[in-house]
Amino acid sequence: MHETITPWLGHEFISLCAEAPPHTCAATETRELLALMDARLRAHGLSLADTVRTRLWARDMQAWAPAVQARAQVLAGPARSVSSSHIRPSRFASPAQISLDLLAMRPLAPGSRKHCVEYEPPTIVLRSLVREGVLFISGNTVVLPSFDEQLPVIVERIGATLALAGSSWQRVARASFFLHHSQDMAHLRASLRRLLPCELSGSEFAWVDTRQGKLIEIEITAEV
Repeated sequence: MHETITPWLGHEFISLCAEAPPHTCAATETRELLALMDARLRAHGLSLADTVRTRLWARDMQAWAPAVQARAQVLAGPARSVSSSHIRPSRFASPAQISLDLLAMRPLAPGSRKHCVEYEPPTIVLRSLVREGVLFISGNTVVLPSFDEQLPVIVERIGATLALAGSSWQRVARASFFLHHSQDMAHLRASLRRLLPCELSGSEFAWVDTRQGKLIEIEITAEV
């Protein structure tokens, strides 16, 4: 398991990344991996309840569906957090079907609560989460015929979520873009310059594979 401790936005964050212990069942892989991550967080005086974001990586769609459901079951209640999920078989170095990136935040005030905002009606994905002045927004994506149709809708939805939390594009600390490998990265960057009201300083970009026709997914972390 790869572990990173990072001071950021006035807090300490612990990032965990690992492939699951290989199993024939993707849901079992997901549950076992989250249990291992919980044990690792407890060594730091934290737990899954301090999770603020997860990214789930699946080998294929057959693994993706049960893994997403299992993640939602484990990360429920106090462990509810924002999320995204992606297909990327080339990411795996082992026979595992599932890999997870988990970000946990050490609170400045012990026992401080997360303010979670659900979609209306609620879905398996949390819309956003605020803890001690930091806003986390789940991966936003949409199914439309083309990239040029998808991106403006996603940008508008994220803008609305930022405004709802009392934040803005100008207060974004990190934007993570997951682009389908069939698309052009230069076109994404040019489109963002056209659509966004400001340049994002903390951007990161990654390639992903197909999932239900979704060509771009965007995660946001911002200050409020």
